[in-house]
Amino acid sequence: MRSAFIGKTLDGYYGNGLTWTETYLGDGRLDYRESARRATGHWHFRGHVFCTFYDPPLPEPPLSGGCWTAIKTSANCYEFYLAGLSPEPPFEDDASGMSRRWNARGLTPCAASNSPPSGPMPPRNSGPCGTENAASPILERSKSL
Repeated sequence: MRSAFIGKTLDGYYGNGLTWTETYLGDGRLDYRESARRATGHWHFRGHVFCTFYDPPLPEPPLSGGCWTAIKTSANCYEFYLAGLSPEPPFEDDASGMSRRWNARGLTPCAASNSPPSGPMPPRNSGPCGTENAASPILERSKSL
């Protein structure tokens, strides 16, 4: 997963429909953008958990940042599940109901045909790019982040 994110830009959306773009630079820095806010910060990995935190001054309303378990659900689509709000363990992982509580979905730009949908957001149990997954939204789990 490191190679899927680092040096790349992900476009995505939250459960409430708000869209975002975040670029992960090779030096550990990041650039976050959404319609009303922009922030810079830093990223790091703790094992398979991917953490993103933002530098002051924070935009209003402030971005909290956090640590995420990222699940690859198709070729270029990922679901992000909150693993913790601090940059250090302990992280919550493999919790009951995880597949039903994604926090954000994102994809790499080369998956143009799978771009986040415009208009109403798909149901929370649908696939990462608005497609239904018959069995579960978790199609592939990679611990090699």
